[in-house]
Amino acid sequence: MLANSAVGTCDGPYKFERPLVRIAASGGLVGSFVENVRVWVRVLSTHVLAFWHAYPLTTICVASMAVRVLFILIFGANAPPIQWGDDPNYDSIATRLVTDHVYVNTWYPPGYPLFLALVYSVFGRNLIALRLIQAALGAATCGLTYRLGRRLFGEQAGRLAGLLLAFYPGLAYMSWRIMAETLFIFLLVLALNLAIGMIERPRHRLLQAVALGLVVGLAQLVKSNLYVLPFLLVAWAGLAFEGAWRKRLVLAGTLAVSMLVVSIVTPIANRLTPGGGAAVLPGNAGRTLWLANNPLADGYYIFADQEPEGKAFIAAHGYTERLAQANEFEADRLFRELALLWIRENPGRFLVLCAKKLDNAFGLFPRAVTMEGSPGVRAVHILTYGTIAPFALLGMVWTRRHWRACLPLYLVLVSYVMMVLIFYGTPRFTIIVMPVLIVFASSPMSTCIEYLLRVKRSLASERSTLGVAPGSHAGRQSAGK
Repeated sequence: MLANSAVGTCDGPYKFERPLVRIAASGGLVGSFVENVRVWVRVLSTHVLAFWHAYPLTTICVASMAVRVLFILIFGANAPPIQWGDDPNYDSIATRLVTDHVYVNTWYPPGYPLFLALVYSVFGRNLIALRLIQAALGAATCGLTYRLGRRLFGEQAGRLAGLLLAFYPGLAYMSWRIMAETLFIFLLVLALNLAIGMIERPRHRLLQAVALGLVVGLAQLVKSNLYVLPFLLVAWAGLAFEGAWRKRLVLAGTLAVSMLVVSIVTPIANRLTPGGGAAVLPGNAGRTLWLANNPLADGYYIFADQEPEGKAFIAAHGYTERLAQANEFEADRLFRELALLWIRENPGRFLVLCAKKLDNAFGLFPRAVTMEGSPGVRAVHILTYGTIAPFALLGMVWTRRHWRACLPLYLVLVSYVMMVLIFYGTPRFTIIVMPVLIVFASSPMSTCIEYLLRVKRSLASERSTLGVAPGSHAGRQSAGK
């Protein structure tokens, strides 16, 4: 079967190859069809690779959007919110705000319910539109991750980081869920790009500090899993840069004020909720602290107040009556006091518990609702996270010479570890720092890939030399015959 090809050009940085396949009479229709498929696959792969080399950012965004749309179609574009997660609660808060103009939220930060309410106000309660918007946010996150990796470790590392995030199944799946993770991760990676911009462009540092503060403040409105991060970033802004202390103080103050301007939304939203007062923290902070630190705590969360041992602890400290009479926000404050009491009374057990929390957050075999009774999900987690985590750890050591530039990424990880130790860890929470882990992993991974490609080219060159060189051993054997 013979396949000739003609080459045509287009308005772009590379050429399109259009195969012109001639069907030989002796080959038959089946043979010609197979040959046509092979040719078109080869040509299509050539075009994809050419486009990838010319437009890496566009390729990453398109690929990540396609992966997320595929997940949405598999799980149901218009499927109702999952009942065992936070999805129906978020949906209910936003729906009630749009339809009844009443805000009732005694558990979550206000950012994601307000985001849902905005989408519902524009498109109605259209879950397809919501999931597509979240898919677009996920695709934008992958593009920002590519930029982050490229700015820190070079073009190849950036491309690999963007692709890894695009095809990471946990992140693609969260685009389908009615959950805050997708929006939060987008804001977090955007904030990291702004922080790197403060390092790279000193002339615009003050303006970027304002933008960074606003973005981090918005992220804190969406999820509180990195609640320590704003304080760490303010300290970083005041200490990490050269110059007079007055300038650094102004920079840190500007960043702090920008965060505070956005953060006042939380007490305002809590004020609108019946019984909320003007609480600064979300209504679940104390309860979550108690779920993670109690007589039955095991590194995950457990409703100890519903178990005999937990009830006995509550009664022994005189909180039974007070909890029965308290409203939602008052009960949250009481649960926070109970958790702190247990930690003070059991310092040794708390230290052991911290190790269990870290294992559940970063280990290969964590406890998680999404993995219970689902060996397939657990296998995917082991395969994907288990591949990236060792390279991420290696990357943190590998890139130690660039620690000043990488400091914002380290602060994100430090903030998350601190929150895990205080509360608890789970793969769904760890997924918010996956872009950071993937960026660190991309540096040693890209180096390993380049080394393997060089070895492959070297072996191919040696085989080619042995096959055609007249003076080669293979050539002498052939001549002797």
